[in-house]
Parts: sequence; structure tokens; C-alpha cells
Amino acid sequence: MTCVVIGSGPSGTQTALTLLKRGKRVELWDVGRKESPFPNPEATFHELKSVLQDPQEYFLGRNFETLLPPDAGELFRYPSARSFLLEESDTAWPFATGLFRPFISLAQGGLAAGWGANALSYDEDDLQDWPIHFSDLSDAYAETFRRIAVAGPQEDDLSSFFPGLRITQPAVHLSLHDQTLLKTYQNRRGRFQKKWGLHLGQARLAVVNDSHSTNACRYCGRCLWGCPYSALYNPAQVTLMECQKYPHFSYKGDRLVLSMEVSQGKVTGVRYRDMLAGEERVEPCERVFLAAGALQSGAIFLRSLKNDERVLSGQIRGTRTHSVMDTRVIKIPYLQLRSVGNGEESNQFQLNRLILAHRKSWDGAWPSHIHGEVLSLNTLLYHPLVESIPLGSRASLKLFFHLKPALGVISLFFPDKQWKDNGLSLETAPDSLTGDRVRVHYQEPDKKEEYIRNVVQDVRSAFVRMGCIPWGGLKGRPGAGIHYAGTIPMGEGPLCVDTRGRSHAFENLYVADGAAFPSLPSKSITTTLMAHAIRVATLAQV
Repeated sequence: MTCVVIGSGPSGTQTALTLLKRGKRVELWDVGRKESPFPNPEATFHELKSVLQDPQEYFLGRNFETLLPPDAGELFRYPSARSFLLEESDTAWPFATGLFRPFISLAQGGLAAGWGANALSYDEDDLQDWPIHFSDLSDAYAETFRRIAVAGPQEDDLSSFFPGLRITQPAVHLSLHDQTLLKTYQNRRGRFQKKWGLHLGQARLAVVNDSHSTNACRYCGRCLWGCPYSALYNPAQVTLMECQKYPHFSYKGDRLVLSMEVSQGKVTGVRYRDMLAGEERVEPCERVFLAAGALQSGAIFLRSLKNDERVLSGQIRGTRTHSVMDTRVIKIPYLQLRSVGNGEESNQFQLNRLILAHRKSWDGAWPSHIHGEVLSLNTLLYHPLVESIPLGSRASLKLFFHLKPALGVISLFFPDKQWKDNGLSLETAPDSLTGDRVRVHYQEPDKKEEYIRNVVQDVRSAFVRMGCIPWGGLKGRPGAGIHYAGTIPMGEGPLCVDTRGRSHAFENLYVADGAAFPSLPSKSITTTLMAHAIRVATLAQV
């Protein structure tokens, strides 16, 4: 029996590796686009400016597309030199135009080819709306952290919030800005925790940081531009390579999966587009594991339902997925007064080095944990932050370079639930490679706004007491959280899966990615995606 795994991101590769370890024959189907090699791997971020043939095009884009317009609603954007994200102009772009604007990838490694590397675990409170418990995931978490490296502190004020996490690497170096902020918090931690529910500590990051490793982080400041040393975890560079060592593994690239052929409650084949030949084909399959990402997996599932006899006869409503979820992101710029006048530090880790937890009880309405990432500025492009300073552009620019070492951004991630009428549907589109466009129906209830305001106010107040001046609060557009989930969630009925990820509609289909999550906690999702995939592949009847 051959198991077909669809997708090469964190979920797909961990599913495949787990099945291989069980002795199963595995095919991993993927479009599998590859990025160009990152240039001048020996150079730091600042050194690239002098060694690249055309640094302007590399950093800003040929048509300055990396620069953000004033009304973009973003502070940072992935540089145009990175190509792992699918552009809306691409012929393979599957979505209808709407308020929800997702990020997706057809690259090897999926979105994790350029993720923020924050590696956390859920706890029992995060899983309050799930039909499983933390104990059901604990073994899978343990296996996840045996397979990937995580840098962070062995013990701090946040450790108890991540019970499944295992630290195997030294924490990344903190900047002077980070050190000052953390020390200020530690000197009065009791007050911050009791009054505002705020806990601050070092980030837990999926990065090799042991100086004895050949691919250890060298603090070149190029994380967003692509780590030239492969220090950041990328499924294509780590887990997929591990799968390739097994003789009964086969990687099938250039395959854009469209739908599954189904009959009498079973998947009988998978329909895909051969991206090289430009043709649609069907291959018979015995076991299928969907791991294409929550949005793509949801769309594949919907297309599969269209020709199901139960849908055609009206027994099953198959026009919209059960739900769709994403984390709301609020970004708060701030100025840390104690760092004004500090000199610029070169060769810093580019991603966030601190994280925060806002912990308060919401009487079961929401998990108690709100995850935040605290980023002091380093080797990023700053013009959106310059524009956010409440002065004119010219004055803001002059002031910015004096204040740069003191500037930072807090990113808060808010959880999501299944809300009525949210979900995916398909609209006919003859010009699309799939013959349709995916419409994302997504709204948040008004009652969520008060919850968000209360948390934001607590965090702002706490940072004021830490000697900071926060201003504004940039609300990310729908889809900006990138933590998509819940399109085929654990639950009852044919549009859901059971607690082991097995489809109620098709007995030989398993949903191994975030599509199966019945709610979406605040914490970074990626390592829980891996744990879920490992658990599904371990328990699957194959």
C-alpha cells in the first residue's frame, strides 16, 4: 500500500517521515518550486550593499515593490528578492478578490520556507475547544522537538506556558535594547504580572545556534532575505531531506493537486495538473493525507465533494467548508527611552528575540494566553515605521536615525474560533488553472473587539511602565496572520474529521494540517502543525 501525502510544508514532511518510520511506502506530491540560491553567503546584511552587482534591485525590487505605500496597512513586507510566496499575478493564484487576502506558497517547504521561526506548544487551556487534550498531543510534541532544533532559555517566566516544548540550543543573543527591556521587566515582574497579566522572556526559535554546528546562526542579519547557512528550520532542507534517505519514499514534484476522485465514501484517485506538461491527470490512490495548508486543503476537499453522489443527491451540503480561521494581528510601535542614544549594533539576529505572554482569565470565552513578539529594530527596511512617527516625513526621517536603537514593534496575535457563515466556497472561473476561484468568507464578531481592546490597553500600559512610549496600533488586514486553520475541523458531520484526523466523508482520507484544528489559539502554530501531523500519521490505519 502506498500513502500519498499532499504538500511539503511542516505538516506534509512530518506526516511523510512518520509514515516512513512506520515502514510504509510514501509518495509526497508537491508543486515544489525552488528559490534561487541566496547570493554571497559569506556577506552580512550590510556587506551585501557593497558586494551585490545591483543592491537597489535586491533590497528594494526592480520596480521598488518592496517599498510599502503609506496606506498599505503594514510595517514590514517580505522582500521581493524572496520568491517562496505565490503572487496574485501568478497563473496558479487560486483566490477570488476579497477583503481576506491570504499568503500561500507553492514552494518546497511551503510557508515555512520563510516563517518567523517562533516554536511553541499549546497547553490544556489553549485546547479548551478541542475534542482532545494536551496529553493526546504530548508524545507528538516530544517527537517534534527531537526532529527540530529549538534555541531558547532553559527556564524563565514563560516556561510553564509551553509544556510540550524542549529547548536544545542556546538562546539567540539579545541586543542592548532587548537586554534593557528584559531587565526592567525582571526588576518588577510581580507588578507587571499581577496588574497587567504581562510576562516577558526570551524567544523560543527553531534555529541552530550551537557554535559547534556547521549550520549555526552567524548573526549575519539576513533572516528575512533567506538564511545562507540554513540555520533556520526549513522543512525542505531538513525533514524532506530526511525522507529522501528512505528507499520506499518518492517525491513527485510539479504536481498541483486539484481534487480527489471519490466513490461510495472512499477516495479512489487524485486529480492533479502536471505543471511541466500543462495537462490534467488522475492517478489511483489507496490512502491520502491532505497537508497542503488549511486553505488549499479546504479547496481540494470542496472540489472533491462536487462529484460525490451524496452531494449530488442533496444528502450532504458541500458548497462551503465548515469554517475558516486566522489570527488577528495588532502591531504597536514603541520607543524605549533608556535606549535613546545607544550606538547601532551590527550583526544581530533579524527576527524577534523576545516574546511576551498576556495571561488573564476570560471565563472560558477565550484561552487565557495571548502571544506577542517584541522586535527591536536591526537589519530591516524601516520606511513604514518612519512614516508611522506622528510628524511629517522629513522630520520623521531625521528623528528616526537618532532614535533607531530605541525603536521597536510589539506584534500581538489574537485567537480565533469558528464563526457562523465563515468558510471557503468555489466560484467558476474558466481562466483559472483549477477552473474555479476560492472565495474566503470571513468576518469577526463585534464582541471580539472589546476583548482585543482590553489586551492592547494592558500591553500598552505595561510598556509605559517599562519606560517605553507606545503609539498607534496597526490592525492587520484579514489574512495577514498567516495562521490559517479550521476548514475541515475536528467535529461531527461529513465536512469534519474525527479526533485522529480521519475524514467523516471519506474513510481513507486523513487531514494532517491545520485544516483539522477546531479552534485557533494565539500561540505560533507551526510546531503544533508538526505535532498534529505526527499524531495523525502515527494513529492512521494504513
